[in-house]
Amino acid sequence: MGQADVMSRPQAGELAGKEFDLIVIGGGITGVATARDAALRGLSVLLVEKDDFAAGTSSRSSKLIHGGLRYLETYQFKLVAESLRERERQLLMAPHLTQVRPFLYLLYKGCPESRFLLNLGLTFYDVASGEWRKRHHKMLSAREVLAREPHLRPDGLLGAGQYFDVLTDDARLTVDTAKGAAEAGARLLNHAAVTGLVLEAGQAKGVTITDLISGQVFDVRARQVLSATGSWTEQVRAMEGGGTAGRLRPTKGVHIVLKKSDFPLNTAVFLRSPDDNRVVWPTPSLEDDLVYIGTTDTDYSGDPDNVCPDEADIRYLLNVANHTIPDAHLDESHVVGSWAGLRPLVAPAEGTSTSNTSREHVIMTGPSGLLTISGGKLTSSRLMAKQFVDAAERRLVGHPTRSIAGQTPISGGSIQAYDQVRAEAGQAGVPEAIVEKWLARYGANAAKVLKKWQESADAGEVIGPRHLTRAEVRYCVDEEMCRTLSDLMIRRTSLFFWDSTGGTSNDDAIVAELGDLLGWSAAEREQQKRGYRELVERHRPHPVRAAA
Repeated sequence: MGQADVMSRPQAGELAGKEFDLIVIGGGITGVATARDAALRGLSVLLVEKDDFAAGTSSRSSKLIHGGLRYLETYQFKLVAESLRERERQLLMAPHLTQVRPFLYLLYKGCPESRFLLNLGLTFYDVASGEWRKRHHKMLSAREVLAREPHLRPDGLLGAGQYFDVLTDDARLTVDTAKGAAEAGARLLNHAAVTGLVLEAGQAKGVTITDLISGQVFDVRARQVLSATGSWTEQVRAMEGGGTAGRLRPTKGVHIVLKKSDFPLNTAVFLRSPDDNRVVWPTPSLEDDLVYIGTTDTDYSGDPDNVCPDEADIRYLLNVANHTIPDAHLDESHVVGSWAGLRPLVAPAEGTSTSNTSREHVIMTGPSGLLTISGGKLTSSRLMAKQFVDAAERRLVGHPTRSIAGQTPISGGSIQAYDQVRAEAGQAGVPEAIVEKWLARYGANAAKVLKKWQESADAGEVIGPRHLTRAEVRYCVDEEMCRTLSDLMIRRTSLFFWDSTGGTSNDDAIVAELGDLLGWSAAEREQQKRGYRELVERHRPHPVRAAA
């Protein structure tokens, strides 16, 4: 199989009746990291995702790879230290999708943190990362903070602790990890639902799959079945039979996006919400002109397939914005966009607040032998995957083999190729701004986008916001299993998050390109456009300007 074909969507005939070492259910960051780790160990792996890679929590996080400074409040030192070490690994594994940024933890009069305790906590944060010589915190006076961020609320400001964490594109991190799994030999199938377990003598020996694109239903066998389905965990565990409900406590987290021109902030800040004193964080995004603010943290008992911000969520976050920069005077009309996701938290002891619920993960073995991983966070996905595959191998061969995933860059992670891509793109006449956008999204795989650009005369046409060209759409379809308009706009290019219309102002040209590549009928093109526009509308607190 050639490198250009490694992430191709298999047909039912290629999978039906086959037996893999592992079948992984769930295409979020934990699932794809598990498939990648297992494939790098030489195991045969099939991953099945009912929607698209990163369609759930893994595209709706705070877009941070971080130690979780706020978890020090609840004495989760092990979790924070573990996350910090994983943060450093992610910088090496995914250099194209990780950027170290300064953060300011603001201290105001009345805050529960003292300057002494904050300094102590940040010292632990530095040392636990193992990179304290490279990146270490410093304490700032109120004057120093306002010299750096003059628009912040000055009343009661005592100072801040400056420290460092990492921003990422969570959806792209998931997609490139999935692509890395495919490059290591895993087979991946998105838009395919696991509708049952193949049980023999009460033991899970495979899964029944319904391909949601072709409509075909078929069984695939495996020596071990694993579930990494996040907030959908109980739905999968129910396939085993028996009472397993109540293990998860999903909470909803919402973020809003603002223009930096409306909310002039250049450094991410942590501060207390004026409504409930929770820690919140306005953050300048990887898109230079935008800032996002998160997050809410409320119990959620609704449909995990339909999580959207509501008026109370938006109002809460706008209150944070106006509390942070009082002169901004923001209302719903200033909101560029928003997103909502679920944290698949393991249910804590009764009486524990949502904000204090642990983010640690657990691995469970069900009555059918199904292995399930729950909890955790984006930052720790590599470690979670390692421990998950270790558990599977203990069941298969009695002991785990060596994992090399932590020493292997994910797909696109070879930044040494950047200079060559820039040089070749310049010779091909690609504008510099477009090349830089490719490198930020795809890393070394930008070379493959460039190849698409060079294959036809119309490939260089810009057909969407933020420099989206036909070449990029063609790459996403041919190389990244993009099968719907939402796949492209949300998980491949993030236009859903950063464009005020979610890209719908240009969707006729985009749908035409996708439709030609994927063979959509006229009815399917309209359905794709209508479904995506409805999704965008549900994530904007004001009507979105319709496409011309």
